[in-house]
Amino acid sequence: MFGEMELNKNLKSVNLPQRLASGFTALTNEMTGADYKPVLFCGTQVVKGMNYYLICVQTLITNPVIKKLVKMTLNESPDGAFSVVSIERM
Repeated sequence: MFGEMELNKNLKSVNLPQRLASGFTALTNEMTGADYKPVLFCGTQVVKGMNYYLICVQTLITNPVIKKLVKMTLNESPDGAFSVVSIERM
């Protein structure tokens, strides 16, 4: 499609810190309709707990399959529970 970004087919998953990797996997395994692959760990923000900022390849389970880049924000609460704050298309 004219004007639409074509993703680099060679994007590789990034190795996340262990605690974040566990939280990311647990959260994304619960989601239906899309798969997520982290390709960039951008940083953190201290809030009530910790926010983590990731760039991910989102694969929508459609026919045909649609792949997009998204910014995903995850929060780890003070008690260690992870939640999705936002998923925004880029």
